[in-house]
Amino acid sequence: MYLQEILIGISKPFQRLMFGNILLVGGTGYLGAHIAHEFLSQNEGNVYFLVRNVDNIPSRYRLLENLKLYFGDKFTFKVDNRIKVIDGDITTSPIIKSDNAETSAIIKNISTVVNAGGYNVDNLINFCTKYGKKLMHISSATISGNKEKPTKINNYSNSSNDKKTFSETDLYIGQDLTNEFELNEFKAELKILNAIYDGLDAQILRLGNITNRYSDGLFGNNLKYNTFVKKLKSYIGIGAFPKSFLENSLDFTPVDLASNAIVTIMNHSSDCNVFHIMESKKPSILLLAQSLNEIGIDIVPVSNRLLFDAINGILGDDDRKHIISGISEDLDNENMIVQTSDVCLSSSFTENYLKNCGFKWKKIDKNYIFKYLNYLKKTRILNF
Repeated sequence: MYLQEILIGISKPFQRLMFGNILLVGGTGYLGAHIAHEFLSQNEGNVYFLVRNVDNIPSRYRLLENLKLYFGDKFTFKVDNRIKVIDGDITTSPIIKSDNAETSAIIKNISTVVNAGGYNVDNLINFCTKYGKKLMHISSATISGNKEKPTKINNYSNSSNDKKTFSETDLYIGQDLTNEFELNEFKAELKILNAIYDGLDAQILRLGNITNRYSDGLFGNNLKYNTFVKKLKSYIGIGAFPKSFLENSLDFTPVDLASNAIVTIMNHSSDCNVFHIMESKKPSILLLAQSLNEIGIDIVPVSNRLLFDAINGILGDDDRKHIISGISEDLDNENMIVQTSDVCLSSSFTENYLKNCGFKWKKIDKNYIFKYLNYLKKTRILNF
């Protein structure tokens, strides 16, 4: 396999597509719901949601409750008109449960399968190959080995000499893949790339750290499990963070902007196979720290030694050791913070591509940080 050629494709002039209908996997999730919203807003086609019954809760009810959570009654009138629910499961074959004339008509009407439902791609690849459908797979930039750690502000380009650069043309650069989720995402990408080599029409979209909506700060109902939020809670609980972090930046990829970018790529013809959905001009940790201080949260930059003493003091107190849980994977054997990733993510190709398609990222400024923090307060994930 000529991996680089498969990864990036041969970039030809692209144009706006007259888009049909999509089959959306993972539409009950935070990202999937926003992809559906953006698709319905930008296109005239229908969204067929592949949803499985869970705990005897009908798939239709699960979907509508989630859409209502994020968008109120905005799409109520589109149910059964442009929003259609299909009972199915990507972990089974066939992925669509019913096998009748109606199912055949649905399959015929779908032009693209969008997978926002995880790394179980075998049956999706088989489905798309069998019926000649395009596959758009939502992956994660964490397969780079970046592990959502802070990154030097000037390390989001190819200019860094002491970092491994991970761009759209990369798959394996010797990164650490011991994390089960990252390994499974890596394997999923490899399967799709092999299928592309064998003739499948597919694209992989690696997402950055998905965060609250840019428009109003709303997040999904599982925010307390978000890796970055857990780390933020730990540092707030400690009341300090490494002084060296002040030189670093953070990845905020608002879900509504990411969904817009995904649908923009979907709406344009191109044989490019891999994209990085993230903004390269990332906010500094200093901006986040200043914002926290302004809303009354005392958190200060300290030396590595002082932070080490604070962490060990908390770990020695059974009533407080839970505070460290959010950063436990960032501690080495001596309880010192492994401060930054040795992987530098690059998204310059995708940014230029999106710009040519008319999409531009919005600035992550203090106003957005305040929306982000106020939502954490509103949902009582942070208490201040």
